[in-house]
Amino acid sequence: MLDSENLWPTHEYYQQVERLRAAIGQALYVVEINTTDIQTGVKFSDKPLTLLGIADYPQPDPYRQLCPHLLILDDGRGVNLGRVARVTINSAYSPAPENILFLNREFVQNVLSAPRSLSRASVAATSRALLAQIFGDTPGKYLASHAEPPKIG
Repeated sequence: MLDSENLWPTHEYYQQVERLRAAIGQALYVVEINTTDIQTGVKFSDKPLTLLGIADYPQPDPYRQLCPHLLILDDGRGVNLGRVARVTINSAYSPAPENILFLNREFVQNVLSAPRSLSRASVAATSRALLAQIFGDTPGKYLASHAEPPKIG
């Protein structure tokens, strides 16, 4: 027997998709998830976008954060709902609860609002990982290959 709380996407997701469908043709504010190799954040825009439609996405995948639907926007893009943190009407920032049409609750609670801790160890680990990406993961290898000063003349 399936546990309805563990189904993906959730019942709430489909309710939110229906609210979005009802908003087709309206100006919306879309807060997109912006993920890089070292950080995850969101991209706010104060420019509203018109929702032209909602398309089914043929290959949803919860592990890659790809939901079963795309927002078709008037800027020419289709944005997967798995890449969206929030969609609102009337306000891009601090919207009233009734103006939130879609909220990626799992992302907002578990990633964006998750507790953060900075320590010397976490900063050092991040620095080492970034430097290894730039110079390679063998300490001194880059310096050894550039140890001789360039010859002039």
